[in-house]
Amino acid sequence: MVNTNKFDVICNTVDNGIILINKNLEVKFWNRWLEIRTGINSKEIINKNLKDFYPQMDDKKLIRKITTALKLNSSTFYTPQISKFLLNIELSKVADKVFDEMQQSITITPYDIENELAIVYIYDTTILSEINYKLKEVKEEIEERNEELKLLFDTTMEAIIVFKDDKIKDCNQIALDLLNYKSKEALLKKDINDLNINILEKNHKKPIEITITREDKSSFKALVNIKNATIKSQSLRILTIIDITDIKRKENLLSEQTKLAAMGEMLGNIAHQWRQPLNIISITASSTKLKKEIDLLTDKMLTDALKLISETTEHLSNTIDVFKDFLKEDKEKSLFNLSQNMNNNISLIETILNENRIKVDLDLDNDIYLYNFSNEFSQAFINILHNASDALALKVNENELRLIKISTKKIDDCVIIEILDNAGGINKDIINKIFEPYFTTKHQYQGTGLGLYMTHKIIQSSMKGKISVKNDKFIFEDKEYKGAHFKIILKSDT
Repeated sequence: MVNTNKFDVICNTVDNGIILINKNLEVKFWNRWLEIRTGINSKEIINKNLKDFYPQMDDKKLIRKITTALKLNSSTFYTPQISKFLLNIELSKVADKVFDEMQQSITITPYDIENELAIVYIYDTTILSEINYKLKEVKEEIEERNEELKLLFDTTMEAIIVFKDDKIKDCNQIALDLLNYKSKEALLKKDINDLNINILEKNHKKPIEITITREDKSSFKALVNIKNATIKSQSLRILTIIDITDIKRKENLLSEQTKLAAMGEMLGNIAHQWRQPLNIISITASSTKLKKEIDLLTDKMLTDALKLISETTEHLSNTIDVFKDFLKEDKEKSLFNLSQNMNNNISLIETILNENRIKVDLDLDNDIYLYNFSNEFSQAFINILHNASDALALKVNENELRLIKISTKKIDDCVIIEILDNAGGINKDIINKIFEPYFTTKHQYQGTGLGLYMTHKIIQSSMKGKISVKNDKFIFEDKEYKGAHFKIILKSDT
């Protein structure tokens, strides 16, 4: 018999399970720690086979480990496999717990080789196992997130280059393709300044449009942006590049399409403008010839007829000059008088306005000069006038007043141009869309939807100004009217 008095005292005070057992798995000692956690009293299990209480345990493996420890007179380790425990000790019901049973680490130590007794130490490793399990979950989540970020990094439409102290640290596949590098290693050997991007010295709140030249001297239009970022405690800079070559090509096509549409409208205007003067020349010439034939032509009649023909011809010539100015493509900014520009443009469509019985009320400051693209402004201004003319012809009865009211004024260094009509205003459902390309409400006129889009682009992109539209009420000759109110703001010195 084993003297267990001193043994009991020691074993019942330790914070782990202790089983004294022989190689046939008969239990000789069962400490207090196990009684509390298993609910099995030591009197119930002493001299009983452990397998009877835990039928699911791997008894063959445990016997093999005990036999080895006794033969070698050395400790052995029982490593639970799938279940991670030797004895299935159910854990208390706790929210968010990972395991249902206690996770265990098992050590088997020889106790009495002659009587073939060994001690099985059972350590509760549940907390450690839970920590490891959660760390593994976090690691897997991080790895999964990294894979997602890498996928986004490589599938975005933007070329992305990460650099620090002018040294390129990373890039995505789009950057390699866009800059014509065969491998990432080839680009990572480069200094960021080797990319010939001249905006790297500071951050920019908005993307900037530039031309980038590759090593093979080919170039492309790009939209670039640079931001500071902190990644893994490193202060980095991230350069993003978007190839806008195709976008610029399409914009140029839109511009050309709009210009052609404007030319078509302008040719129609000139045809209207010329019809009456040509009739005057024809009638004057025929009348003069007839008077000559019937001997009624006096010197004064001839002089008056020639003067009328000359003045009418000069009017035709002036119309051609204004039209030629409209067709010129602005290459550089120039100083021009705003009132003169607007009056010339109104004269180009005067016949159309007259046919539609539209009154144009002008309140212009004749001393305003702009240093900008005069012909592009002409195109934008005429687009607005055409839009107002179409709206008035469609919405206002021809027996009622059809009005376009135009005013200019200068406040500090800003020039404000306002164009109002009394066509009742723009439908509130579409007023925010009228500057979008191909958006038109002029189905009756087969509108292209490009006029106001190009007007917006010219004023804001080319001329660096602002344009807005709203529905507004105004007073004209003591009567209140409602219509569209276009407002253009330009810098007088830019």
